[in-house]
Amino acid sequence: MTISLIGSFDFSLFNDFRAAYTDLDGDFNRYVIDMSSVEYLDSAALGMLLSMRNAIPAEQDIDLKGANAFIKNILMISRFDKRFNII
Repeated sequence: MTISLIGSFDFSLFNDFRAAYTDLDGDFNRYVIDMSSVEYLDSAALGMLLSMRNAIPAEQDIDLKGANAFIKNILMISRFDKRFNII
């Protein structure tokens, strides 16, 4: 299951982002967050990702895919590589 984000990933997407992974029929083994079109993210976005990680069973993988170098650096500094697959 892939969730694609475009532009700014910030608090304004809270409800839509949460609905994208909670309002689903069936379970998925892997979730992919496509960040290839994300230009900006803030601390609220990091919190939303952590909320997603806590809501989805630990045996189900979450991939953060396609982040630009700046965003990937933020994810690594925040140690998101311990909870997510950053690809």
